[in-house]
Amino acid sequence: MLCYQNRLIILPGDPEFDWTLQTSIPPHWRQVAQQDPNGFAFCARAESGVLEPMTDKDLEEYLYGGEYDERLEQIGEADLEFA
Repeated sequence: MLCYQNRLIILPGDPEFDWTLQTSIPPHWRQVAQQDPNGFAFCARAESGVLEPMTDKDLEEYLYGGEYDERLEQIGEADLEFA
């Protein structure tokens, strides 16, 4: 995929680096999807913002273990509630 100004590579510090990292589907997502018949989800990790595939069990831990709240604080959506 070509980026802004037809660049083939973007490095840390580039304006598009974080956006690209946070919107790219992880290459190993199919292996995670096959682990759980209940499905899987992509979630942004609180410490990095990078999308990661998670099984149903991992997702519950992410949501109720506090990491989801951390991520909401980082992106300025801490006032939202998960129901």
